[in-house]
Amino acid sequence: MFKYKALALTKRLAVNPASTPSHACISRAMTLVAARQQLPWQFVRSYSCQIQYPTKLDQLRAKFRGFGSGHIELDIGHAPGLALLTLANGQKHNALTGRMMAELADCVDLLEATCHLPSSTPKTPLSAEDLNQLLRPESGLVLKNAGAPIQKWGKDHIEILNDLVGIVVTGEAQKSYCAGLDLSAAKGTLLSPTGGAEMAALMVSALTRFTRLPLLSIAAIEKAAIGGGAEMTTICDHRCLSQNAKVHFVQTQMGVVTGWGGASRLLNIVSRSQALRLLAGGEPIKGGSEAMQMGFAQATAPVGEAVAEATKYMGQYVWEKPPTMDTEGKRRCVDAVRSFKKIVSRGTDHERVENVSEMEKDFFKQLWGGPDNLRRVKESRSK
Repeated sequence: MFKYKALALTKRLAVNPASTPSHACISRAMTLVAARQQLPWQFVRSYSCQIQYPTKLDQLRAKFRGFGSGHIELDIGHAPGLALLTLANGQKHNALTGRMMAELADCVDLLEATCHLPSSTPKTPLSAEDLNQLLRPESGLVLKNAGAPIQKWGKDHIEILNDLVGIVVTGEAQKSYCAGLDLSAAKGTLLSPTGGAEMAALMVSALTRFTRLPLLSIAAIEKAAIGGGAEMTTICDHRCLSQNAKVHFVQTQMGVVTGWGGASRLLNIVSRSQALRLLAGGEPIKGGSEAMQMGFAQATAPVGEAVAEATKYMGQYVWEKPPTMDTEGKRRCVDAVRSFKKIVSRGTDHERVENVSEMEKDFFKQLWGGPDNLRRVKESRSK
């Protein structure tokens, strides 16, 4: 009985911060739950990315691996100091399947384990053997170095990971950035209130952890980012839109709200009134000057050049003096850049975003898989 009271308290406080007697009260509740259940702190924290006991995110990840195709690809040697994360489901406009959601969480696991701040660097550095053991054998995560597949980790790969300051996120083959959830893969598995709740928990966990990495990030957006794909643009610190790109939060057309934490993150990108127009009004964001003027994008690109322009934009965090034909260039301090990312992330994230994300996830669970949502999904398939 005790554990349920404590868990209920943490959830109530997360949804209604006005009822919070003190931050210490939340900490005490979570600590007591951890002690009674003998669970690690991170499992019972009140943040919305965690599912309440007894469901575990690892179990969800294993379950979701069986839903759909596609994969996540991580190229750690995309450019000096930069990795490239690709959403690869080209036949479905890079829409996410359950399998891809699980692999996205695997990818964040890898980056969390290898990209440290000075204060959190392990006393014993990770070895190539450690990395090989870290990767789940059941994961379909595709790992590359400068375009070449990584069959087995070596010391050179560890050096590249230690050198990273940023990551570019994009869709496969210059097709849509991401068309949200692959509804064909979701049929019969995720189109229910329970399926929606599980999906929201897994995705909010993975995406929140991604935003908290000590790596700066940019979304390289070609063509369309729709629904959940629009939410995926908000996980990055910057956005680069090609001239024909469109970012569209179509959730109201589907009878739901954002379920992957996109609304809470959008509030750190655009103004309150702009967020309402984009979310509740379904107003699309078009590439080019429009996205730049409203502060949603920090760079634009010709059609087909979003990744190249995004990579160029991120050079400011990599180079103190860019290389030339005659010089090698001078790198910025990796630890300093990573530390500033963590400082800024902490300042704009933390409790307010946690509270909004918890409410966002609760509304999503209420609407997803309901009669209106299912009717609208059926209508969208028939078009």
